[in-house]
Amino acid sequence: MSHKHFLGSKLLKIAPREIIDALVIFSISVISYHLAMMDWVGFSILGAQQEQPLFLYFVGIALVVFSIRRIIDQRNERIRRVAAEQHAHDVSMRDPLTQLPNRAKFEVEASARLRRPNSRMTVLLLGLNQFKRLHDVYGHLGCDATLLQVTRRLQDRIDSDSLLARIGDDEFALSLSHVDPEVASKIASSLVEDVKEPVQIGIEHLSLGANVGIAQAGRGQVTVDELLRCAHVALSRARKNRTEYCFFDPMMDAHVRERSLLELDLVTAIGRREIQPYYQPIVDLKSRQIVGFEALARWRHPVTGFIPPDKFIPVAEELGQMEILWRQLFGEACRDALTWPDDITLSFNFSPSQLSDRCFADKVLTILSNTGLPAHRLEAEITENAIVTDIDATRHAIETLRNSGVRIVIDDFGTGYSSLSHLYELRFDKLKIDKRFVQELGMTSESEIFMRAIIGLCGGLNLSTTAEGVETEAQASATLRHGVDQAQGFLFSKAVCSRSVMQLLSASSRSQRVA
Repeated sequence: MSHKHFLGSKLLKIAPREIIDALVIFSISVISYHLAMMDWVGFSILGAQQEQPLFLYFVGIALVVFSIRRIIDQRNERIRRVAAEQHAHDVSMRDPLTQLPNRAKFEVEASARLRRPNSRMTVLLLGLNQFKRLHDVYGHLGCDATLLQVTRRLQDRIDSDSLLARIGDDEFALSLSHVDPEVASKIASSLVEDVKEPVQIGIEHLSLGANVGIAQAGRGQVTVDELLRCAHVALSRARKNRTEYCFFDPMMDAHVRERSLLELDLVTAIGRREIQPYYQPIVDLKSRQIVGFEALARWRHPVTGFIPPDKFIPVAEELGQMEILWRQLFGEACRDALTWPDDITLSFNFSPSQLSDRCFADKVLTILSNTGLPAHRLEAEITENAIVTDIDATRHAIETLRNSGVRIVIDDFGTGYSSLSHLYELRFDKLKIDKRFVQELGMTSESEIFMRAIIGLCGGLNLSTTAEGVETEAQASATLRHGVDQAQGFLFSKAVCSRSVMQLLSASSRSQRVA
């Protein structure tokens, strides 16, 4: 405390309360002692002469002893309080299960190391794989046993100069000093190998996996919190690429920030209904007349322009926004289809996450009823992956929709993992051949074999066919030669907004009259 501040402060604010209490008691005892030592001879109380009472001596001595004992007791209480506070602080800086430093302790100690002269710090962030599944199967006790075994292995691997901490449910941070990337890579690989060794949970043995994100920095370049963030970005990339470890690269950070902005913009766009259905025509290959339109989601970003659906649809699913988005798009597509001729169908693609919902079919039929679009004019497109994801839910949805008059189409056939039994069991109405098979027609003998096999399969199961991605007249002629019924692609038209649909229909009608 500065001299000026000390002189301007009150005693009660700068001294602990127990010291003030002790000083008061001691002062009272001293005063009592002096009163006891006074000469009481001749002192008058109500006109009577009094002699010095002996008990005052004992009172004064007792108060002095009491004040001393009080000061000692308060000093001991203060020592116990400081020790308790220090213990509480130490407990708050450690993980209660593994007794490793927690994130707060790691940041404090790592920051001190980072401030050392010529410090070159490397942070390794190790994340366990399938930890949620482990919790679901074995519960808290199983997870605790696993974490304790993993902790012992990691502690045996590191040296005394390294700092190991548990900073999350399934994440461990390791701070290393003065190691080059090659050494950091070897340490990361060894840590992953240690984690791979089976752990014992009760009488069972379970194998886990792990990935490591690595971030490096020199003195004064970044904070420990920034290093942990960069290591987490690298860990996410390692998990995505299924590699043991990954070093942080500034391009990753740019990708993460771009993804964050995309998420924010996407939520806003869905709230403002900025994502609209566009329509790509489906034509009959023999007559070249439009027989239907497939609704495709299109998002015109106010800054970056059109963003492809394969970029924002997965983000919408991860954010839990797909339910809102498909309801908006499907409802608007149904209302647009009401303005088309009655013989023109609407194709709409539904994702695997939607088919996992047991109420999915009822939701589709409710929207059809609310908009007034007849069920027989809807073709519900389902990918092969959606079938494999949840066969029971898919079967329920298909049966409900098909019984209501909706035609069921399997989309992108040849790119998924469905078996032939699924095609027979689930009773589809149409099969859409993936554009990869279409665009390779005439280029390889294998493509011809695959196309004949697909057409033969569809003929045996009484399925109509649509070829996707037709971009040239040669491809259109080849698919027609193989017996494909319909086609869509840039040869006929790109996806257009609802206002342009009627123009395409008018042009198709004029060409039919000319023919």
